[in-house]
This record gives sequence, C-alpha cells and structure tokens, in this order.
Amino acid sequence: MSAKPSLFSSPKCRLLACLLGALIAATLVTAGAGTYLPFNDIDRIGVPILLFPVTWTLLFLYAAMASKLWHVWLVLTLLSLIHIGLVYRHLAG
Repeated sequence: MSAKPSLFSSPKCRLLACLLGALIAATLVTAGAGTYLPFNDIDRIGVPILLFPVTWTLLFLYAAMASKLWHVWLVLTLLSLIHIGLVYRHLAG
C-alpha cells in the first residue's frame, strides 16, 4: 500500500511557526502599534492590547494556511523587525 502524502512538508516547523512565531510577532506588533496609531496616549496603549488576540489569531491562521513555509517565516520576521525598529525609534527619541 502506498502512503498518503502529508498535507504539509514539515509539520513540526509549521507548528513552531504557528505557535511561537505568531506569538512573538503579535507581541512585537502590539508593542509597536502604539507608535503609529493616531489616538491619544491612553488609547495608544489600550487599543493594541485589545487587538492582540485578533492579531495573534490572524498571524496563527496565516502561518497554518500558507502554502510555503518560507513565506510565513519571511512575513513574521519582517513584521517583527519593522516593529522593533519603530519601538527603538520611539524610545531613542
């Protein structure tokens, strides 16, 4: 009997991208979102915190459903680096 082909080429790496990669990227997006949201000071803190579950869910679903795993890592890495840069620029003055 022939074995059924798996849905994904590397399920452990995809699971790592879904759980850890999406969580780290969503946390950094939440931290960086306060630098560019056009709200007053309190809302710049509150809105990203309230949107964190939505951000994490969207990144998780993207990581789970994308056809190529390197696209997932590229998107998560770019989002993380951009928001790290925004936080650094905001804190550095």
